[in-house]
Amino acid sequence: MTGITKSKFMLSAGLLALFCALLSPAARADGISGQGDLTITLPTISGMPGQQFTVFGTLTNTSSNTLDFADDSVTFNNPPLSGFADVAFNAPPFGTAPTSIGGNSTLTSVDLFTVFIASNAAPGPYDVNFYDLLGGTDANCALDLTLCGVQLGTIPFTVNVQGPVTTPESGTLLLLASGLLAGLVIIRCAAQ
Repeated sequence: MTGITKSKFMLSAGLLALFCALLSPAARADGISGQGDLTITLPTISGMPGQQFTVFGTLTNTSSNTLDFADDSVTFNNPPLSGFADVAFNAPPFGTAPTSIGGNSTLTSVDLFTVFIASNAAPGPYDVNFYDLLGGTDANCALDLTLCGVQLGTIPFTVNVQGPVTTPESGTLLLLASGLLAGLVIIRCAAQ
C-alpha cells in the first residue's frame, strides 16, 4: 500500500471501530431459567499510563426476582492492563457493597472493578476485556458458590489509554510573542 492509501485505510478502520464501539449495547443476561434479567452498563473507561482507578457501573434487574451476587471477575486480554473485580470483595464482612439487587430495580454507582494501567502502556484503545457477575436467587449465594454459580451478566469493555498532554516549550511561546510584536510594529509603521 502506498503511504496515502495506507493512512486512509487506517483512518477508515479506526473510524469503523469507534462507530461499532459507540453502537454496542449494554450486556444483558437472561438470568436463571427466565427468572431474571440483569443489564450491566459501564461508562467510558479512560486513563493514563501508570494510573490505577475504580470503574463504577449501573446494574438493572428487569425481573421481579431478587438476584443475589455470589462472585465476579474481570478479564484483561491486553498485557499493559491488569486489575481485579470488586463486587464480591467489597461485600460484607469486608465492605459495604450491595450483595443483591431487588426485582425491577436499579443500582447506580456500583464499584465493579479496579484497573491498573502499566506505566509503559502505549496510548490507544485496549479492547476484548470482560466483566462477569455471577449469582442466583438464593440469599446464601455469597456463602456457598455452588448455590449461585449462574452468570447474571457479562459485558465487554475497552480501556482507552491516553497519551501525555504536551505543553509548548517556553522558547516556542517566546518566539510566538516576538513574532506578534514584530507584526504589530510593522503594521504601526505602515500606518504612519
